[in-house]
Amino acid sequence: MNFKPIYTSNTVYIILLITGITLLLFTTSMAYRQFVLTQKSAENVEHSLRVYNALGDLTTHYTKAKSEELRTDLQTNKTSQHAFQSFKSEGNAIIDTLKILTKDNNIQSLRLKPLSGLIDKLHDQLVNLELLNYHDPEETAYALRLQKSKIRHTLNDIESIKNRMLKDEERYMLNRETEYALHKSLTPTMLLSVAFIALLIFILSFFRLYFNKFRIKKSEAFLKSVLSNTDNIVNYYEPVFNKDKQIIDFKIVFANECNREYLGLEPDKIIGKTVLNEYPFFNSYNELLELIKSYSDQTKIIFDRQALVDNKKMRFQCIATPLSDGVLVTSRNTTPEEEAKEMEIMLKKRLENQNLMLLDNAAFLTNIFKSISDVVMHFKSIRDTNGKIIDFEILFINEKITSITADIPEEVKNKKISEVYPLIFNSDIFERLVAAVENGKPTEYETPFDDGNKTHWFHGTAIKLGDGVTVTVRDITEKKERENEIIELNEELTIHNSILIDAERIGKSGSFFWYLGEDVAVMSDNFYTMLGYEPNEFEFSFERFREFIHPEDMESYLKDEKAIKGLGIQENIYRVITKHGEIKHFKANGQFIFKNGKKVMIGVVQDVTQSILVEEMLLKTNLDLKNSNSELESFSRVASHDLQEPLRKIQLFILRIEELDGETLSDKSKEYFQRVISAVKRMQSLIENLLAFSRIDSSTTNFEKIDLNQILLKIMDDLATTIHDTDAKVISNTLPTVNGVVFQMEQLFTNLVSNALKYRNSNQAPKIQITYSRIETSALHEKFMTTARFYHKISIVDNGIGFDSQHAEKIFEVFQRLHQKTDYSGTGIGLAICRKIVDNHNGFIHAKGDIGVGSEFIIYLPETPIN
Repeated sequence: MNFKPIYTSNTVYIILLITGITLLLFTTSMAYRQFVLTQKSAENVEHSLRVYNALGDLTTHYTKAKSEELRTDLQTNKTSQHAFQSFKSEGNAIIDTLKILTKDNNIQSLRLKPLSGLIDKLHDQLVNLELLNYHDPEETAYALRLQKSKIRHTLNDIESIKNRMLKDEERYMLNRETEYALHKSLTPTMLLSVAFIALLIFILSFFRLYFNKFRIKKSEAFLKSVLSNTDNIVNYYEPVFNKDKQIIDFKIVFANECNREYLGLEPDKIIGKTVLNEYPFFNSYNELLELIKSYSDQTKIIFDRQALVDNKKMRFQCIATPLSDGVLVTSRNTTPEEEAKEMEIMLKKRLENQNLMLLDNAAFLTNIFKSISDVVMHFKSIRDTNGKIIDFEILFINEKITSITADIPEEVKNKKISEVYPLIFNSDIFERLVAAVENGKPTEYETPFDDGNKTHWFHGTAIKLGDGVTVTVRDITEKKERENEIIELNEELTIHNSILIDAERIGKSGSFFWYLGEDVAVMSDNFYTMLGYEPNEFEFSFERFREFIHPEDMESYLKDEKAIKGLGIQENIYRVITKHGEIKHFKANGQFIFKNGKKVMIGVVQDVTQSILVEEMLLKTNLDLKNSNSELESFSRVASHDLQEPLRKIQLFILRIEELDGETLSDKSKEYFQRVISAVKRMQSLIENLLAFSRIDSSTTNFEKIDLNQILLKIMDDLATTIHDTDAKVISNTLPTVNGVVFQMEQLFTNLVSNALKYRNSNQAPKIQITYSRIETSALHEKFMTTARFYHKISIVDNGIGFDSQHAEKIFEVFQRLHQKTDYSGTGIGLAICRKIVDNHNGFIHAKGDIGVGSEFIIYLPETPIN
């Protein structure tokens, strides 16, 4: 608030203030002039330093051009175009900086023009270095020496101009430093003088102002405190006069914050405006008469006013007090007092009516509480210092509680529930009651109560009422017992039905209830499914079921049906034709009971189609197996004697011919005889391998403990001659001990090692590496039928001719060869024997290969306990 209109200014203070301000302005202007001169001198020194720095950057720039490394890079084009452009841009930026710094120095500006041209010339000469590349080395060397000479001349010219500019700047710098030192020494003196004069002026005025300002500040602080803490609207108005010096309105000079709280008027926005335009309870000149009278007569006037604010009627008691050149108006809001008076009258009438109603309701409620079978209680919350509910006080409880807990309502009234019913705190009931009070939402709960003879169940409902809760408790013991019985029965029934449904689905069976007297049946869902229908898709009966019987089995079925009606228990198998024309074999049996005085057949029907088909297939397979075994035995006899006997005779006769007529045979005949001998040997080998293949029987059970390391040593001994002749190396890890057939394991490793030696690479000595590891089934990458948790993994890797991986399965087939028999000997049965041996041991074998690199055969044998 501006209190200038309220108190009178001191004349002496004003004269001293004007004199002090005049002297202060004069001395300040002198100090400012000196400060400007000092600042200008400092700027000149700074300008010279910036020119120095720019010339230093120029020196650094052309020094780079002197570098032999830069020239060599430009000549060999090692420096990228981007790097040279950065170097060139740097030189141009330095020239531009010097132009800006020396634009107020004509001499330096004139020197910059040739310097700028020399910089551009230097850049062009550097660029030409990389273009000097002739076919003749001597011509190129001469051109380079000439170009470097030009660059040196250009650098010398640049350095000469730079040195002249540097000397001039040194001279300017010396003059400017002298000028700056002079101004710098004068500035503190001038500032000290200004400070002394100002201090003298304010000391003279201080003693005159001190007491007045102290008194004013004290009054101002007091008034501000009063205005900020009051609940009244406090405004200060100054009169507005017309040409005839008559008051026509009042201007708002001050308005406190209560204007916003009561009237919605912002104090800062209404200051300077008139009363008639802003205040809702001064709408006409007649309503200003109290203010005009107070100002004119200089007397305090009290009057009442009404205002409509936001469609709400408000009342104020106003006090107008003349003050200085205006009127101070204090308005007190009397609206609550008036409303309270009206409300008090209305409440008195309402209380009288409510008292009458309460008397009637109290009598009515008392009768209700006595007649109902529920316990009704009301508890009041007991809170700690933090406002948390820690207990409840019993304010009301009806007489029904006596029959349950033997408590008398009047004796437990006004006691804590922790004293009367401590068991509430051992369950979640207390938390539910607290939640009902705090959240205001009704809650329900169930709780047991043991009276020593029987456990009773009660259902409670808690509803918030004031800062408490009303609880209604109902005995639900009998209902709970019935519900538990029903739940137990339903659970048992659900379990039985679930087991029955799953059993029917898994066992491909269905069940039915057949009311014989009415020829009505109830079928299970799976019975309908077995016939190709959805559950309950048609009404089942004897007549309806006959339609599904296969015509060839109809006679047998009719006999069974007649026996059923005669209460004869039958178990028969007959065929049915389903909805989709599928023929199935059903096996049916049943028993009879009496239900509700009626004869009922409980039956089970099972789909045995698969079993019958499997039996038929098994019989056929057994027959085929017998025939196959007979043929295999015949083949073995033929292969072991009949097939080999002609071969032995052929060999014998060939030897006889060679002994008798070998010298007289022509070379061509001798070649033919050798081919015959080779073919006979190959035929014998083929027969022997076929016999070996046929003797590997998967039904062999004479498994024994086998140390594969011993097997490998025996094979190495058998193949020692071949290994020595081929200079082969066989490297092996320690192999495991397995359960197996000895001669089959020997055959397996013999075939694989022999193959590695046979299909060796002609360019290098054979190298066979046998490795072993124990691997868990879950870590296997290959897909095959596993029978153990762990497997022995044995890998046989060679560096032979290899094979294409697309034939990895083909090589394990009987008689399959990847090479001509003239290239490599063999029958194509060896690897088939290996696979059959591994299969016989419940294992798996597969191969990997690369042509010209080598092959790898991986064997997995199951780990089994060894006794």
